[in-house]
Amino acid sequence: MGGSAGMSPPLLALILAPLLLSFAVGLAATIAGERLARRVGLVVAPREDRWHRRPVPLLGGVAIMVGTLPGLSWTGFSGSRTGVAFLAALGMGVVGLVDDIRPLRPPVKLISQVVVAALLVQLGFALRLNAHPLVNVLLTVGWIVGITNAVNLLDNMDGLAAGLAAIAAAFRLVFFVMDGQSTEVRVTAAFIGALAGFLVRNFPPARIFMGDAGSLFVGCLLGALSLAPTGAYSRGILGVLALPILVLAIPIFDTTFVTLTRLLTGRPVSQGGRDHTSHRLVALGLGEWGALTCLYGIAVGSGFLAVLSYRFGFTYTIVLLTLLLVGLALLGVHLSRVPVIRPHGPALETPGADTRLVRLAADFPYKRHAAIVALDLVLIVLAYYSAYLLRFEDTFDVELIQFARTVAPLLASQILALGLSGAYRGLWRYTSLAHLGRLVGAITLGSLAAVVYFVFTTRFAGLSRAVFVLDWILLSVLVSASRVSFRVLGALLRPPRAGARRVLIYGAGDGGELVVRELRNNLDLGREPVGFVDDDRHKVGARIHEVAVLGSLEALPDLLARHQVHEVVVSSRKIPAERLRRLQALCAAREVAVVRVSVRVDWDGLEGSP
Repeated sequence: MGGSAGMSPPLLALILAPLLLSFAVGLAATIAGERLARRVGLVVAPREDRWHRRPVPLLGGVAIMVGTLPGLSWTGFSGSRTGVAFLAALGMGVVGLVDDIRPLRPPVKLISQVVVAALLVQLGFALRLNAHPLVNVLLTVGWIVGITNAVNLLDNMDGLAAGLAAIAAAFRLVFFVMDGQSTEVRVTAAFIGALAGFLVRNFPPARIFMGDAGSLFVGCLLGALSLAPTGAYSRGILGVLALPILVLAIPIFDTTFVTLTRLLTGRPVSQGGRDHTSHRLVALGLGEWGALTCLYGIAVGSGFLAVLSYRFGFTYTIVLLTLLLVGLALLGVHLSRVPVIRPHGPALETPGADTRLVRLAADFPYKRHAAIVALDLVLIVLAYYSAYLLRFEDTFDVELIQFARTVAPLLASQILALGLSGAYRGLWRYTSLAHLGRLVGAITLGSLAAVVYFVFTTRFAGLSRAVFVLDWILLSVLVSASRVSFRVLGALLRPPRAGARRVLIYGAGDGGELVVRELRNNLDLGREPVGFVDDDRHKVGARIHEVAVLGSLEALPDLLARHQVHEVVVSSRKIPAERLRRLQALCAAREVAVVRVSVRVDWDGLEGSP
């Protein structure tokens, strides 16, 4: 059942013909599905734990299945591994359709998914990780069921699941092209076309949903397509695991993120809610299209890394892969702090053993420090590996022996220097230039200590001075970037202030900078800075934390009207009294409040203290 050995037809025609045909069929089937679903009452009503706010038809999944059929017209349903994968996914979609019409109990759905996955294994679809067939079978069943449910969980916002599935299928198609498997190219192109036809009506605001019929079909087919090639993953265990995971990075990330956050907050994993990555991105002010663009972008970047890894090998892309993993982890931590809307559900009366274990891990007092140390350990190894790769690009495979021999002493010296410097006492949200300077100083000390150790133990034989210089530069950049990541993410992903009072700040100095930070960080104040007013005309146009100096006091009447200001905050005690009286008069004429910020330290001490 293997694919064709070569691709004799022109590549563009091989891809475009089934893609365009399936797009047309998929779009027509989607429009027909909208009308039929409304006629028979197969619509999903709005619910508190769902994203939509009006009844939406549910037959989009059937349209995707129908749209994929033209891709099989060249191969037949049993003439290729992808044809077999389609039939298995079709069975999974039928289970989902039954669930859409009359909800099935979770155990019934899970058993059905396991049966379909086992059938695929019997037909030759398998992850070949080791010499133990039973382990490979169990892992393959877990992979197919896991990806199927990951796509099902991801179907929580208009255009999200289908769009990410189309991106994943597109990179899967690239692998088939690289391997010269024309049959698989046709079927995958048809699958992408069907998804695109459905997306025309599923982009925000969606006029139709794919339902469980679509999400289970799409998830199963994506999982099976990762196992379809007979020789694509012949480059070792890392290729077997990493390439499919990279292509499906966002579904896997979202499922892991939701599972962990629900467990750590004592909620059942199976309970629905608006707490997915997409919902949290919207809560940060990106909007639906912004959240889609962000997740699409990550999926495309991850897919390109998969292609580069397949083309050049993991030796040369492992640095980028590690950075992607670290970036996703930091994004997950940042998103976990975003308030979400949770549905009202029954409280957990008596936590079970698993819940108590999770709560114990969540309440571990040093988890933040342990996580930061673990991150630094990864970054230390990554920087040293990258330094060797940059220095010995042509002979890197030979130098790997020297890298493995010397990485442990360097790791020990760097982590010890960072610990002694107090690097693990600060909070990332308040990282300052002084803290970054302390980090670079500690890294410098760690590098010098490692060099001294190698001089005394090996006389620096076989080692390159350039490697340690590159390592110092790379590690300084990576550790500093990790520390400022929360401030950068906080600035880029700042939640909207619905109903916030618009504030002008009088005084663009140190006091004004403190006011801007407090107004933006303290959401309870309910105020949003729109600009500065300052008597120094040379400051006009300058910015403090991206808040502009709009003009002087003489321009205040126009600024109050133009920016619809509710309050003016006086940030400095150095403003002359006559200027304050002028300010109060101008604001009073337009019924704008004037408040004064005063920061004072009382040195008298508390009553009864020594």
